[in-house]
Amino acid sequence: MERPLAIGPRLGARRLRSGVVLPLVFLSVILSGPLAPRAARANGAFPESLQLVLPVDRPGQIVLATNFGLIISDDDGATWNWTCEQKATVMGSLYSVSAPPLDRFFSMSTIVGLAYSDDDSCTWTPSGGSLDTALASDYFPDPTNPMRVFAMGSNPNDDTIPPKLFSSDDGGKTFGDAIFTAPMGVSLSGVENARSDPKTIYLATFASVTGGGFHPTLQRSSDGGVTWTPIDVEPSLGPNNFRIVAVDPSDAQVITLRVFEPTGESLAVSRDGGMTFAKVASLQGQFTAYVRLDSGTILVAGALAVDGVGFRSTDGGMTFTDWTPRTLGDGGVPEVAADGGAPRPPHLRALAARGSKLYAGAKNFSDDWAVGLSTDEGVTFTKLTRYDQVSAIRACAVSACENSCESQAAAQLWPVTLCHPAAPPKKGCGCAVSDARGATWGVGFLLAALALARARRPRR
Repeated sequence: MERPLAIGPRLGARRLRSGVVLPLVFLSVILSGPLAPRAARANGAFPESLQLVLPVDRPGQIVLATNFGLIISDDDGATWNWTCEQKATVMGSLYSVSAPPLDRFFSMSTIVGLAYSDDDSCTWTPSGGSLDTALASDYFPDPTNPMRVFAMGSNPNDDTIPPKLFSSDDGGKTFGDAIFTAPMGVSLSGVENARSDPKTIYLATFASVTGGGFHPTLQRSSDGGVTWTPIDVEPSLGPNNFRIVAVDPSDAQVITLRVFEPTGESLAVSRDGGMTFAKVASLQGQFTAYVRLDSGTILVAGALAVDGVGFRSTDGGMTFTDWTPRTLGDGGVPEVAADGGAPRPPHLRALAARGSKLYAGAKNFSDDWAVGLSTDEGVTFTKLTRYDQVSAIRACAVSACENSCESQAAAQLWPVTLCHPAAPPKKGCGCAVSDARGATWGVGFLLAALALARARRPRR
């Protein structure tokens, strides 16, 4: 399982190898330029895609997490419906699903913390236990055990209580006592355990340094969190903060980090369990998505200014070359720009793979698609859906999401008729009954009144 990456702007693809740095263009260009999204949400945030969630044992289900809820297909992309942000997921930004057969959905809200859903996001429940008093800042469902979940958090009302790492043995419903407590002045920034050796856990920590910068330390446990070994990674990463991107699914000693540097970001890989790291790619901007395919190919999307940028590795992440995916138009033919040349690459927001299928989340308004499918390891993508192709609120969430749906319709994501499906005709009278906005009965009443008025009009 790979960690979802942050979202940011992009520039055109360039060669990306160890030590190569690309030029930085600021995010303000995107927000004020011609490719800015056409609509804004009520809270001021532009509609944006966040992650792709693919339950392993549900080959037809595709879930696109957005900053306005989840867009879900249960038929491999043929039709799509939507569930809104709810009380437990407001400002949710990190969605995932547990291992089968539980397939429990998770969301992490910056306000509420960790929440879970057992009905495909129709309803959500905040996680309890130790998380009743600690606000979760990151979590990781064990990819081999649906009942095991790790979550780190801190007390939002008392900054003298150090952040801690907790574990759950009931699938994330409740969390027990801390299995790691940060030393004074140390923060936690990410956690993940290894698929090939689930007792191996990596925990990213850092301390702010007087005068600027950070002191990064990687904590490693080989016994499921009973004991921990601190590894000073500053000699490899520099005085920078970092997050965990992925632990190799077949080798618990191979771990990839995302390093936040003053001029951009880097990917760093360790092949000795975190003892040493080599920076394999650098970007003066943001990395936005990462996926490792079954073939071993690694794809990474980056963010600079107005164009998409991507990088591919076929040697386990030792080197990266350009990756410029093409979008297929009608008839399966790659789209072309207005001048007849190749169009700008899509702005990839998310990547996820299931078997031989690679799914991508793109920038809905700029790229004219929100979810795409590739069967050639990302060389080309077929459009699966846009936001405005959502056909309905998920039936189990209609009452919870009708009002929010109207807000999205006002922001021109989809027509307001999607929010209030017409009720079926009443039996026996042959009359059509619609919702309060359709008011079919009202039109009929008006026509009858006009007819009556005309009948009473004096004849000449």
